[in-house]
Amino acid sequence: MKKLLAQHLKCYTVIFLIVFLMFTICSPVLAETSEPGKPKAGSESRVLKVAFSEVPGLTEVDEDGTHYGLVVDYLNEIAKYTGWEYEYVLVEDPVQMLKDFEKGKYDLIGGQYYMKELEDLYGYPDYNTGYSRSTLLARKDDPSIRSNDLESMNGKTIGVYEKATENIRRLKKYLAVNGIDCKIKKYGYDQMGKDGTLYAFLKNGEVDLLLGNAQDRDDDLRVIVSYDAQPLYIVTTRDNKEVLDGLNMAMERITDANPNFGQERYEANFPDTDVDILLTDRERQYVKERGTVTVAVPKSWHPLFCEDTDNMHDGLVQDILKEVTDFSGMKFEYVYAGSYGDAIKMVQQGKADMLGFYLGTEDHAVQAKLVLTAPYAVMNTLLVRNKSSNYPDENLIGAVIEGQTLPSNIEASEVAVYENVAKALTAVNKGEADFIYGLSSRLEQEIQQHHFTNLVPVTLSNESFNASFAFTKPVEPDLLTIINKAINNLSEEEKRALLNQNLVSLGARQMSVEELIYADPVAFVAILAVILIIIAGAVLLITRSRMRAAVIQSNLERAEAENSAKGEFLSRMSHEIRTPMNAIVGLADLTNMMDDVPDNIRENLSKIRVSSQYLLGLINDILDMSRIDSGMLSIAEEPFSMSEMIENLQSMMEAEAQRRGVSLTVEKSIDNSILLGDAIRLRQVLTNLLSNALKFTPEGGKVSLHVAEKERTEEGATYLFQVIDNGVGIAPEDQERVFSSFEQLGTSSSQSQGTGLGLAISRNIVNLMGGQLKLNSEVGKGSEFYFTITIPFGKAKEEGSHAASDRSLAGIRILLAEDNNLNAEIAMRLLEIKGAVVTRSENGKQALEIFQRSELNTYHVILMDVQMPVMNGLDATRAIRALPRTDAGEIPIIAMTANSFQKDVDAAMEAGMSGFIPKPLDVNYLYRTLIESLQ
Repeated sequence: MKKLLAQHLKCYTVIFLIVFLMFTICSPVLAETSEPGKPKAGSESRVLKVAFSEVPGLTEVDEDGTHYGLVVDYLNEIAKYTGWEYEYVLVEDPVQMLKDFEKGKYDLIGGQYYMKELEDLYGYPDYNTGYSRSTLLARKDDPSIRSNDLESMNGKTIGVYEKATENIRRLKKYLAVNGIDCKIKKYGYDQMGKDGTLYAFLKNGEVDLLLGNAQDRDDDLRVIVSYDAQPLYIVTTRDNKEVLDGLNMAMERITDANPNFGQERYEANFPDTDVDILLTDRERQYVKERGTVTVAVPKSWHPLFCEDTDNMHDGLVQDILKEVTDFSGMKFEYVYAGSYGDAIKMVQQGKADMLGFYLGTEDHAVQAKLVLTAPYAVMNTLLVRNKSSNYPDENLIGAVIEGQTLPSNIEASEVAVYENVAKALTAVNKGEADFIYGLSSRLEQEIQQHHFTNLVPVTLSNESFNASFAFTKPVEPDLLTIINKAINNLSEEEKRALLNQNLVSLGARQMSVEELIYADPVAFVAILAVILIIIAGAVLLITRSRMRAAVIQSNLERAEAENSAKGEFLSRMSHEIRTPMNAIVGLADLTNMMDDVPDNIRENLSKIRVSSQYLLGLINDILDMSRIDSGMLSIAEEPFSMSEMIENLQSMMEAEAQRRGVSLTVEKSIDNSILLGDAIRLRQVLTNLLSNALKFTPEGGKVSLHVAEKERTEEGATYLFQVIDNGVGIAPEDQERVFSSFEQLGTSSSQSQGTGLGLAISRNIVNLMGGQLKLNSEVGKGSEFYFTITIPFGKAKEEGSHAASDRSLAGIRILLAEDNNLNAEIAMRLLEIKGAVVTRSENGKQALEIFQRSELNTYHVILMDVQMPVMNGLDATRAIRALPRTDAGEIPIIAMTANSFQKDVDAAMEAGMSGFIPKPLDVNYLYRTLIESLQ
C-alpha cells in the first residue's frame, strides 16, 4: 500500500484549491453560529501547512519563490472565504510526505485522486478541483498510429500500470465509446524504470501505446489522444473536521459564484494542446519535391519583418518561418515589396507563393481572394486621433494603410488609404484625416521617430489583429496543411516568446534635422525666422495658386458629378427602352415563326424587326459615346477571319444598297489569315462608313469598299480600308466638323436619320486600334473615308456548332426568372417552340426557392433577369451558388437583361453567372448560347 501511495504522489501530486472572499465583519452572535470552517470575526488567521511537490502546471515555484499553478489558484481563492494563510513545505520524498501527513505534520495536500483504500487516510471534501487528463502515448517513429485517425489504434497493445485501476476503467470506457479494439497489458510497480515510468516498454516495441497523463513528456514519444480522467481533490487528514468543513464551505461558494472557475484555471495553467503533430509520409515527400517557397514581405516593417535593426532582431516572420523549417524541412526565400499593399499584390499576381503576414479578418481575406493560415501571433492594435477630433463621433475620416481595412466596430464615414504608416500618421497630424487605426507596435515606432504634435492615442478594449500567412486562391492543400501543422505545433507560450523578443522599441540611429532643431532651440529660432521670411515673401503666390487649384478642383468635381449622372441616366434609359423593345422584337419573332403567316404580314414583321434594330443601333451609339467620354471604351483581342467578316458585312449592306437604288461593290486583296483583334468594333466602323455613304449617295450612284493588305510581318499584317462614293461630297470647311459628336450635314431628310454620333465613334475606335480615320471629299463628286491599321495574327478558335440555332431543346428543363409578364411569356414561347420545358419565377427569391426545393439536377439551365423586385438576379445567383448541393455550382446561369453596359456584364460574371444575353433578345443568339452552355 505504501509503494502504491508513493507512486500515486510522485506521478500525480497536484494541488487544486479554489479561493473565496472572507466575511470579516460579523457580530459575535453571528460568529458563534457561522458556517463550519468560516472564520470568526476578530479571530486570528489560521496558518495551514501545505505539502508541496513540484508538478508542471499544478504546483510550481518560480525563481523569486512565488508559488503558482492550478492548485495554488484554488488555495488562494479558498483563503478569501476561510481566512486561511498557507505555509508551503517543499517535499522531495513522496513516501516520507505520506508518513508525515498521516502524523498530522501537514494540513493539506492537493491534486489527489479518490481511491477507496485511501479513505482511512484522507479526508475528501464534497467538491473536486477538476479532472486530470489521461493520454495515450506512441513512439514518434511509428507512422501506423495517427492522432487524427482513432481507427489506426485498432489491434494495438496498450501498456498500463496495474494499480491505476480507475484510470484503466476509464480507458476501457473511452475505447468502448469510440469503438476501438485494443489489448491491455498490465505492469507492476517493480517493472517501472528508474524514472518511475513505463516508457522503456513503449520504446522497445513491447507495447504500441502507453497510458499516461497530461504531464508525461518525452522527446521520443508523442500524444495520440487525451481525455478527461479522474477527478482531483484537495484533501486533509481524516480526523481534521474543521479544515474539511472549511474546504466544503469555500468550494461550494466558489462553484456558486463562478461555475466555470475550474475550467478557466485549468486552461490558464495548461494552455497547450495535448496531441502532438507530425507530418505524414506524403507531406514529407511534398517538402522534398516542392523546393523553395517565396515569401512576399515589405523590407522593413517592425516588428514583423526587420532587415535594418543592427541585428537586434530579424522580425517575427523570420523567427516563425525558422520554426516551420525546423519542423518540416521546408525552405523559404524572401521577395521584397515597397509596402504592405504591394506585398499583397505580389501574392495575388503570382509573383510570390506566400504573404509573410496578413493583418485583416477572414472576411476581408475572402474578399481579397486570399486563404489564411492558422494565426501565429495576436498583435495589439491602436487608434491614434488628431487632437481636434473626438472619437467616436460622426463624419470622421479614418486612415488605413494600403491592403488593410477598418473593422466593423471602428466607425468612420469615410476611409482614406495611404501607402504606408508614416504618410497616414502625417495626414492625421495635419488634420487631413481624423484618426488612424493599425498595429500598435508599428504606430508607436513611427510616432517615436517623428515629432508629431497633434496626435493622441485612444485606448480600445479587446482590439487586436491575428497575424497569419496568406496564399492566393486556390492554394496547394499540402502546402497549407504543412504550414498550419508547423504553426499549431508551437505552444502559445512559444509564440508569445517569439513575439516578445521582436517587440523591441527601436530608437533612431541618427538624428534628423528635425531632432537637431529640438535639441538646439536657438538654432530652431534662427531657422524658423528664415522660414517665416521666405513664407511671407511667397504667401501671395501660394494663396493665388491654392485659389486656382480650388477652382480647378471644384470644376473637376462638378464635371465628374455630371459625368456620373449622365452615365446613370443613360444606363437607366437604356434599360427602360430595351425592355419594351424586347417585347416588340420577341412578338415579331414569334409571329414570324407561326405557320400560314401571309407574305404581306411577314414582310411587315421584317420591317418591324429592321426598325427595332435601327432603334437599338441608335441606343448603342449613345452608349458608345458615353463610354468614350468616360474613357471606358476598350478594344477586344479575339481570333477572327478578315475575309469572313468582310463577306458578312457585304451580305448585310447589300439589302440596304438595293433599297436605295445604289450600286455596292466590295473589293478585297487579303490573305485568308486568322487575326487577333476586335472584329465587332471593326465591323461597326465599316458599317457606319458604308451606311453614311449609302445615305448621301443619290439613286443610281456607286459606293465601294476596298480592303487591301499593304504589309505583312511574322507578327501581323497592315490593312488599308477605303469607303468611296460618288455622292454629294463634303465642303472643306465641314470636313473636320463631321467627326464631332451630334453633327450632321446634308439635306433635312438625311439629317433626320441617325444621331450624328457614327463618325465620332468610328474615329475613336480607329484611334484605339492604332490608326487614324481620314477624309478626302469634293462637293458634287463624292467622298473617300480611309484608315490604316496593323492587326496581329492569331489562332483559330475551335469550331462550335454553326447550326446551334437549328438544334432542338427537347427535354431541356429551364428555370426562367423574369418579373415582366409579357417578356416572360415571349421568352417561354420562344423556348417551348424548340421543345424546352420552362418553369417561370417572378423574382430572384422565388427562383432561389424553386431551385432549392427541386430534386438534384432537375434543371439544366437558369435564365436570370437582373433587375427584379424582392431579390435581384445578382443576389439570387450568389445565393444559388452558395447552396450545399452539387448542381448549385455546376448549373449554367445566364443573365438575360436589358442592362447592357460592360459593367453589367462584369457584375454578372462576378456574381457567378456563366453567360450574358442582352435584351431585346436575338432569338438565334439565345438558342446558340443555350446549346453552347449545355455542351
